[in-house]
Amino acid sequence: MSIVYNYMLYFFIYSFLGWVCESIYCSCLQKKVINRGFLNGPVCPVYGVGALIIITGLWSYRDSMIAVFVMGIILTSLLEYVTATILEKLFHAKWWDYSKHKFNINGKVCLLNSTMFGFMSLFVIEILHPFVIDVLSNMNSLVLFVFLILAMMSMIGDLVVTAKALNSLTVRVDSLTSIVDDMKKIHAKFKLYEDEEFTRKLKISPEEVAQKLKSMSEKYGDLRVQEKIDEIQEKFKHIKRKTFVHRRLLNAFPNMRSAGSQRRDMHFQYIKKILKEKR
Repeated sequence: MSIVYNYMLYFFIYSFLGWVCESIYCSCLQKKVINRGFLNGPVCPVYGVGALIIITGLWSYRDSMIAVFVMGIILTSLLEYVTATILEKLFHAKWWDYSKHKFNINGKVCLLNSTMFGFMSLFVIEILHPFVIDVLSNMNSLVLFVFLILAMMSMIGDLVVTAKALNSLTVRVDSLTSIVDDMKKIHAKFKLYEDEEFTRKLKISPEEVAQKLKSMSEKYGDLRVQEKIDEIQEKFKHIKRKTFVHRRLLNAFPNMRSAGSQRRDMHFQYIKKILKEKR
Protein backbone atom coordinates (compact mmCIF):
# COMPACT_ATOMS: atom_id res chain seq x y z
CA MET A 1 0.00 0.00 0.00
CA SER A 2 1.16 3.54 -0.77
CA ILE A 3 2.06 6.06 1.92
CA VAL A 4 -0.90 8.27 0.97
CA TYR A 5 -3.30 5.31 1.19
CA ASN A 6 -1.93 4.37 4.60
CA TYR A 7 -2.20 7.92 5.90
CA MET A 8 -5.80 8.18 4.73
CA LEU A 9 -6.58 5.05 6.73
CA TYR A 10 -4.76 6.48 9.74
CA PHE A 11 -6.77 9.69 9.42
CA PHE A 12 -10.14 7.93 9.67
CA ILE A 13 -9.01 5.53 12.38
CA TYR A 14 -7.74 8.31 14.63
CA SER A 15 -10.71 10.54 13.80
CA PHE A 16 -12.96 7.76 15.10
CA LEU A 17 -10.83 7.09 18.19
CA GLY A 18 -10.74 10.83 18.94
CA TRP A 19 -14.53 10.96 18.67
CA VAL A 20 -14.81 8.06 21.13
CA CYS A 21 -12.54 9.78 23.66
CA GLU A 22 -14.21 13.19 23.30
CA SER A 23 -17.73 11.75 23.52
CA ILE A 24 -16.96 9.71 26.63
CA TYR A 25 -15.20 12.64 28.32
CA CYS A 26 -17.97 15.17 27.55
CA SER A 27 -20.73 12.68 28.40
CA CYS A 28 -19.18 12.21 31.83
CA LEU A 29 -18.90 15.97 32.38
CA GLN A 30 -22.48 16.70 31.32
CA LYS A 31 -23.90 13.48 32.78
CA LYS A 32 -25.73 12.60 29.57
CA VAL A 33 -24.82 10.98 26.26
CA ILE A 34 -23.08 13.50 24.01
CA ASN A 35 -22.22 13.01 20.34
CA ARG A 36 -19.17 15.23 20.41
CA GLY A 37 -17.53 16.74 17.38
CA PHE A 38 -18.05 19.12 14.49
CA LEU A 39 -19.65 16.44 12.28
CA ASN A 40 -22.69 14.27 12.96
CA GLY A 41 -20.97 10.95 12.29
CA PRO A 42 -18.61 9.16 14.71
CA VAL A 43 -15.51 11.12 13.71
CA CYS A 44 -13.55 14.14 14.96
CA PRO A 45 -11.41 15.14 11.96
CA VAL A 46 -9.16 17.39 14.07
CA TYR A 47 -7.95 14.28 15.90
CA GLY A 48 -7.24 12.58 12.59
CA VAL A 49 -5.22 15.57 11.43
CA GLY A 50 -3.51 15.81 14.81
CA ALA A 51 -2.54 12.14 14.72
CA LEU A 52 -1.04 12.52 11.24
CA ILE A 53 0.98 15.53 12.40
CA ILE A 54 2.23 13.61 15.45
CA ILE A 55 3.06 10.47 13.45
CA THR A 56 4.82 12.42 10.71
CA GLY A 57 6.68 14.82 12.98
CA LEU A 58 7.52 12.66 15.99
CA TRP A 59 7.88 9.06 14.78
CA SER A 60 11.63 9.48 14.36
CA TYR A 61 11.85 10.71 18.00
CA ARG A 62 10.07 7.71 19.52
CA ASP A 63 13.22 6.69 21.43
CA SER A 64 13.02 9.95 23.43
CA MET A 65 9.85 10.20 25.50
CA ILE A 66 10.70 13.73 26.66
CA ALA A 67 11.09 14.95 23.08
CA VAL A 68 7.80 13.34 22.04
CA PHE A 69 5.99 14.86 25.05
CA VAL A 70 7.31 18.40 24.61
CA MET A 71 6.98 18.50 20.83
CA GLY A 72 3.57 16.87 21.12
CA ILE A 73 2.40 19.75 23.32
CA ILE A 74 3.69 22.31 20.84
CA LEU A 75 2.27 20.67 17.70
CA THR A 76 -1.16 19.84 19.11
CA SER A 77 -1.54 23.29 20.71
CA LEU A 78 -0.73 24.91 17.39
CA LEU A 79 -3.29 22.70 15.65
CA GLU A 80 -6.00 23.49 18.22
CA TYR A 81 -5.33 27.22 17.95
CA VAL A 82 -5.42 27.19 14.14
CA THR A 83 -8.58 25.04 14.13
CA ALA A 84 -10.38 27.39 16.53
CA THR A 85 -9.39 30.38 14.39
CA ILE A 86 -10.55 28.77 11.13
CA LEU A 87 -13.91 27.68 12.58
CA GLU A 88 -14.40 31.16 14.00
CA LYS A 89 -13.74 32.81 10.64
CA LEU A 90 -15.86 30.35 8.64
CA PHE A 91 -18.92 30.15 10.90
CA HIS A 92 -18.68 33.36 12.98
CA ALA A 93 -18.78 31.37 16.22
CA LYS A 94 -16.43 30.46 19.05
CA TRP A 95 -16.75 26.72 19.55
CA TRP A 96 -14.80 26.50 22.80
CA ASP A 97 -13.42 29.04 25.21
CA TYR A 98 -10.61 28.44 27.72
CA SER A 99 -10.57 32.04 28.94
CA LYS A 100 -11.35 30.93 32.49
CA HIS A 101 -8.47 28.43 32.49
CA LYS A 102 -5.05 29.47 33.72
CA PHE A 103 -2.28 29.98 31.14
CA ASN A 104 -4.55 30.24 28.09
CA ILE A 105 -3.89 31.99 24.79
CA ASN A 106 -6.91 34.00 23.58
CA GLY A 107 -9.17 31.33 25.06
CA LYS A 108 -8.30 28.97 22.20
CA VAL A 109 -5.67 26.83 23.94
CA CYS A 110 -4.73 26.32 27.58
CA LEU A 111 -1.90 24.61 29.46
CA LEU A 112 -4.12 21.91 30.97
CA ASN A 113 -5.44 20.65 27.62
CA SER A 114 -2.05 21.02 25.95
CA THR A 115 -0.45 18.88 28.67
CA MET A 116 -3.12 16.23 28.16
CA PHE A 117 -2.41 16.27 24.43
CA GLY A 118 1.28 15.85 25.22
CA PHE A 119 0.53 12.63 27.09
CA MET A 120 -1.76 11.53 24.28
CA SER A 121 1.10 12.10 21.82
CA LEU A 122 3.28 9.81 23.93
CA PHE A 123 0.57 7.16 23.98
CA VAL A 124 0.08 7.34 20.21
CA ILE A 125 3.79 7.13 19.33
CA GLU A 126 4.87 4.58 21.93
CA ILE A 127 1.84 2.26 22.11
CA LEU A 128 -1.15 2.91 19.87
CA HIS A 129 0.37 3.53 16.45
CA PRO A 130 2.62 0.44 16.46
CA PHE A 131 -0.52 -1.56 17.29
CA VAL A 132 -2.51 0.13 14.47
CA ILE A 133 0.27 -0.66 11.97
CA ASP A 134 0.26 -4.30 13.07
CA VAL A 135 -3.53 -4.64 12.80
CA LEU A 136 -3.73 -3.01 9.36
CA SER A 137 -0.90 -5.18 7.99
CA ASN A 138 -2.96 -8.28 8.81
CA MET A 139 -6.26 -7.07 7.33
CA ASN A 140 -7.64 -7.85 3.88
CA SER A 141 -6.69 -5.05 1.45
CA LEU A 142 -10.10 -5.13 -0.29
CA VAL A 143 -11.90 -4.67 3.03
CA LEU A 144 -9.68 -1.70 3.85
CA PHE A 145 -10.28 -0.16 0.42
CA VAL A 146 -14.07 -0.47 0.73
CA PHE A 147 -13.91 0.98 4.25
CA LEU A 148 -11.87 3.94 3.01
CA ILE A 149 -14.27 4.72 0.14
CA LEU A 150 -17.35 4.52 2.37
CA ALA A 151 -15.69 6.64 5.06
CA MET A 152 -14.75 9.35 2.55
CA MET A 153 -18.24 9.47 1.03
CA SER A 154 -19.88 9.62 4.47
CA MET A 155 -17.60 12.41 5.69
CA ILE A 156 -18.16 14.54 2.58
CA GLY A 157 -21.95 14.20 2.88
CA ASP A 158 -21.78 14.91 6.60
CA LEU A 159 -19.66 17.99 6.01
CA VAL A 160 -22.19 19.42 3.53
CA VAL A 161 -25.13 18.84 5.91
CA THR A 162 -23.28 20.35 8.89
CA ALA A 163 -22.08 23.39 6.94
CA LYS A 164 -25.66 24.13 5.81
CA ALA A 165 -26.93 23.84 9.38
CA LEU A 166 -24.25 26.19 10.68
CA ASN A 167 -24.95 28.68 7.92
CA SER A 168 -28.65 28.65 8.84
CA LEU A 169 -27.71 29.50 12.45
CA THR A 170 -25.86 32.57 11.18
CA VAL A 171 -28.88 33.54 9.06
CA ARG A 172 -31.15 33.19 12.10
CA VAL A 173 -28.93 35.50 14.17
CA ASP A 174 -29.06 38.08 11.36
CA SER A 175 -32.85 37.68 11.18
CA LEU A 176 -33.25 38.19 14.95
CA THR A 177 -31.04 41.29 14.79
CA SER A 178 -33.30 42.68 12.06
CA ILE A 179 -36.41 41.81 14.10
CA VAL A 180 -35.11 43.60 17.19
CA ASP A 181 -34.27 46.71 15.15
CA ASP A 182 -37.78 46.75 13.67
CA MET A 183 -39.39 46.35 17.11
CA LYS A 184 -37.34 49.22 18.47
CA LYS A 185 -38.74 51.46 15.72
CA ILE A 186 -42.30 50.33 16.48
CA HIS A 187 -41.76 50.80 20.21
CA ALA A 188 -40.54 54.34 19.65
CA LYS A 189 -44.00 55.06 18.22
CA PHE A 190 -46.12 53.50 20.97
CA LYS A 191 -43.79 53.73 24.00
CA LEU A 192 -45.25 50.55 25.51
CA TYR A 193 -42.47 50.45 28.14
CA GLU A 194 -39.82 52.75 29.50
CA ASP A 195 -36.65 52.44 27.42
CA GLU A 196 -34.70 50.47 30.05
CA GLU A 197 -37.65 48.12 30.68
CA PHE A 198 -38.08 47.60 26.93
CA THR A 199 -34.41 46.69 26.55
CA ARG A 200 -34.61 44.27 29.48
CA LYS A 201 -37.69 42.54 28.09
CA LEU A 202 -36.08 42.26 24.66
CA LYS A 203 -33.17 40.38 26.21
CA ILE A 204 -35.51 37.96 27.98
CA SER A 205 -38.11 37.29 25.28
CA PRO A 206 -38.29 39.38 22.09
CA GLU A 207 -41.18 37.19 20.89
CA GLU A 208 -43.32 38.22 23.87
CA VAL A 209 -42.52 41.87 23.21
CA ALA A 210 -43.65 41.44 19.61
CA GLN A 211 -47.01 40.08 20.80
CA LYS A 212 -47.49 43.05 23.15
CA LEU A 213 -46.67 45.50 20.34
CA LYS A 214 -49.19 43.77 18.10
CA SER A 215 -51.92 44.14 20.73
CA MET A 216 -51.06 47.83 21.04
CA SER A 217 -51.19 48.34 17.25
CA GLU A 218 -54.61 46.62 17.12
CA LYS A 219 -55.83 48.91 19.90
CA TYR A 220 -54.87 52.00 17.88
CA GLY A 221 -55.99 50.46 14.57
CA ASP A 222 -52.60 50.92 12.92
CA LEU A 223 -52.82 48.44 10.03
CA ARG A 224 -49.34 49.22 8.75
CA VAL A 225 -47.74 48.31 12.09
CA GLN A 226 -49.95 45.23 12.38
CA GLU A 227 -48.67 43.98 9.03
CA LYS A 228 -45.09 44.57 10.16
CA ILE A 229 -45.70 42.64 13.39
CA ASP A 230 -47.24 39.77 11.39
CA GLU A 231 -44.07 39.71 9.29
CA ILE A 232 -41.95 39.68 12.46
CA GLN A 233 -43.93 36.78 13.92
CA GLU A 234 -43.45 34.78 10.71
CA LYS A 235 -39.72 35.34 11.06
CA PHE A 236 -39.92 34.04 14.62
CA LYS A 237 -41.55 30.83 13.37
CA HIS A 238 -38.60 30.31 11.03
CA ILE A 239 -36.07 31.03 13.79
CA LYS A 240 -37.71 28.46 16.07
CA ARG A 241 -37.61 25.60 13.56
CA LYS A 242 -35.56 22.83 15.12
CA THR A 243 -33.39 20.31 13.29
CA PHE A 244 -31.46 17.32 14.55
CA VAL A 245 -28.17 18.89 13.46
CA HIS A 246 -28.82 22.12 15.39
CA ARG A 247 -29.77 20.27 18.56
CA ARG A 248 -26.75 17.97 18.29
CA LEU A 249 -24.28 20.79 17.72
CA LEU A 250 -25.61 22.84 20.63
CA ASN A 251 -25.48 19.80 22.91
CA ALA A 252 -21.97 18.94 21.74
CA PHE A 253 -20.72 22.52 22.20
CA PRO A 254 -22.85 24.03 25.00
CA ASN A 255 -20.43 26.94 25.43
CA MET A 256 -20.53 28.00 21.78
CA ARG A 257 -20.72 31.78 21.40
CA SER A 258 -20.98 34.24 18.56
CA ALA A 259 -17.65 35.63 17.41
CA GLY A 260 -19.25 39.00 16.66
CA SER A 261 -20.33 41.85 18.93
CA GLN A 262 -21.79 41.46 22.41
CA ARG A 263 -25.21 42.31 20.98
CA ARG A 264 -24.88 39.63 18.32
CA ASP A 265 -23.82 37.08 20.92
CA MET A 266 -26.88 37.97 23.02
CA HIS A 267 -29.09 37.15 20.02
CA PHE A 268 -27.11 33.96 19.39
CA GLN A 269 -27.61 32.84 23.00
CA TYR A 270 -31.36 33.48 22.75
CA ILE A 271 -31.58 31.36 19.59
CA LYS A 272 -29.57 28.62 21.32
CA LYS A 273 -32.05 28.68 24.19
CA ILE A 274 -35.16 28.31 22.02
CA LEU A 275 -33.56 25.65 19.81
CA LYS A 276 -32.62 23.57 22.86
CA GLU A 277 -36.11 23.80 24.37
CA LYS A 278 -38.21 20.66 24.10
CA ARG A 279 -41.23 20.90 21.84
